[in-house]
Amino acid sequence: MSSYLFQRKIILDHSITPFFIPTKNHHESIVLAFVGDMLLTLEATIQLPSKEELARLGKPLHTYDIAKSERHTFSLHLWEENTLVPESLQKTNLRSVLSNVPEELFEPLNRAKQLVHWLQDNQFCGRCASPLAYSPMMSSLKCTQCGYMTFPKLCPASIVLITRGDEILLARSPHFAQGVYSLIAGFVEAGESAEACAIREAKEEVGITIKNLRYFATQSWSFPHSLMIGFFAEYESGELCLQEDEIEDAKWFTKETMPQPPYSTSIAYRMIQAWKEGRSH
Repeated sequence: MSSYLFQRKIILDHSITPFFIPTKNHHESIVLAFVGDMLLTLEATIQLPSKEELARLGKPLHTYDIAKSERHTFSLHLWEENTLVPESLQKTNLRSVLSNVPEELFEPLNRAKQLVHWLQDNQFCGRCASPLAYSPMMSSLKCTQCGYMTFPKLCPASIVLITRGDEILLARSPHFAQGVYSLIAGFVEAGESAEACAIREAKEEVGITIKNLRYFATQSWSFPHSLMIGFFAEYESGELCLQEDEIEDAKWFTKETMPQPPYSTSIAYRMIQAWKEGRSH
């Protein structure tokens, strides 16, 4: 199959059906190739390499069909991190090209990246240390000795857009790109509801109490294996007091004073756009 170019004008079906089976070499499959946790693209572009180009790398460590749309099957090919890559290809940080990925490819790439982490982190059994191998039962990896089964890891996290009248609270973490601000977010603790997590994170990270939580949507986010659960909420009380190891700045902004937003493919961006358009009530 010829190289696949990341262009928004290319139309693929947005909805995919996830599964996990050894690759069947579908003629029309789109190969999502990774070396370690880095996506392979053609040198100096964001094109996906063809199967012929990928053959130059030798046999992959893992090959699985992972999803399908009405028109395509998506296959994950994974090589070890130290695999030599020819000059015609480059290792690309998926996160760095998210803004150029069309919606139709976001889900397959997102799923592929999460499965890469899962396969890398689960080579041996956590109970008896024996090797794990593919199992057709419920799309899992199974211990070859004790039979323990493991499934792709998902960590739920709440993300909350907080308003105060005509203002929105945005914050930035030290690891954000320069100038970027986003929403308050954090992982759900064991035994905690997503709603309680949103309330707790607002209190812990910026020192305020919030009220009137309203569900927005969810998004799978592969950095590394989050399931983001979005809420709108209203400010109730408190002064901004930052958790310095998590937040380096937080401010109230109006629509006219907005800073640089997060990735356009992120749920945070979608929530901010919904607020701008008056769809947060």
